Amino acid sequence: MNLSDLRDELSTRADDLGPTTDLRAGVAHGVRRTKRRRAVATGSAATLAVAALAVGVLTSVGRPTPPAPATTPSTSAAPIIGSDGMPFRSVPDAPGDVVKDGLRLRARVADDTLVAGAISDRGQAARDLAWTPTTARVSLGADCWIPSRSPEAAMRAVVELKVAGEYLLAASCGSQAPDGPDLPAGGGLPGEPGQGWDVLTVGKPTSATVRVVDRDTHELVTDPDVQVVGSVYEVGPETSVRDVAGTPVVALPDVVEHEGYRYRIASVTSAALASGPLPRVAAPSGPALVTWGSSGDGLVGATATANSSLRLTGLQGSDQGRGLGSWGTTPVPAGSTGTLALAAEGSRPDHGTSFLALYTLIP
Repeated sequence: MNLSDLRDELSTRADDLGPTTDLRAGVAHGVRRTKRRRAVATGSAATLAVAALAVGVLTSVGRPTPPAPATTPSTSAAPIIGSDGMPFRSVPDAPGDVVKDGLRLRARVADDTLVAGAISDRGQAARDLAWTPTTARVSLGADCWIPSRSPEAAMRAVVELKVAGEYLLAASCGSQAPDGPDLPAGGGLPGEPGQGWDVLTVGKPTSATVRVVDRDTHELVTDPDVQVVGSVYEVGPETSVRDVAGTPVVALPDVVEHEGYRYRIASVTSAALASGPLPRVAAPSGPALVTWGSSGDGLVGATATANSSLRLTGLQGSDQGRGLGSWGTTPVPAGSTGTLALAAEGSRPDHGTSFLALYTLIP
C-alpha cells in the first residue's frame, strides 16, 4: 500500500470520528461527512477530518473525480481501455480552467461549474475566493500539501475553509502534492439533500477563505513549500433518493464523469435497510457506473451497526463492501452480465435507506 492509498484508507476511517471542540462551535451531531483526499491519521488529529460548524448539513455524494490520463488518445475508432476495464481519454484544457504547477481545477466537470477556484503559489498558505451565486446548491473543496515535511509533520497542518464568515470544514495536509493533473471538483455539499445551503443567497456576492494553519496554535503556517487549493462548484441537475416516508435523503448528480467520459443516470432503486429485498439492477452490455450505498441519521459509527455493512454483488471479479451511511461509485465494464444487487452483511439496522443508481455512457 503506497502513501496515497494509505491516506485514502485513513480518510475513510476518520469519517467515523467526531470533530474537535476547537472547530465545532456547537453542532457536531447530524453531520454527514464527505470522503476527502486526505485525512489525519491518529489521535486528536483524526478528529479534524471534517467539521460542519453551524452551517447546516454537509452531505456526501458519489461524484467520481475525473482523472485526465496522461496518455496519447488513440487515432482509431475504438476507445482506450484502462486497467479497470472502462474507456478513458484525456480532457483538454478549456476556458475557465485554473492551472498551476501541472495541476488543474477544471471549469466544468460533468454538469458542475467552477465559480470560484484558486491554486496558491508555493509558500502561500491562504487564498480568498469570491463569487455571486446563481444557485444555493454548491460543492466545496479544499486541500493542502507541504513537500518539505514528513507525512507526520505535514499532518500537523490543517486546511480550513471559511464561507460567508462561517467555518465549514477542516482537513489535514499531506506531504506530497496531488498526483494530478486534475484536482477534485469540490466534494462537500452543505445543506439538506437537493435543497441547497441557506447561507447562500442567489445574486448576493459571497466570499470564502481557504488557509493552512497549525493544528495546535491555529496560526497561519509559514513554510516556503506550503500550497493550498480551494474550489466552489455550482452543481448541476440532481435526482433525489427518498426514504419510505418520501423524504429526500440523498441527491445524486444526473451526470457524472469517469476517466474523461460522461455518464447519465438511467435508473435509481431504493429500499429500506431494515427488512425486505434490497436494490438490484440488470447489468447493461455497455460500460456503466453504479452509485450505491446507504443513508440515514446515526448510521455512521453507530454501535448498533458497527458490525453491519452493504455488499455489491454481481461484479466481474470480487464483490465490493461499504459501511453503512456511506456511498460511492463503482465502474461496470462493458460485457458485464447478470444482475448487480445489494446484500446486507451482519445485522440489519432498524432505519435507513439503501439505494443503487445506474449510469450509462453518453454517446
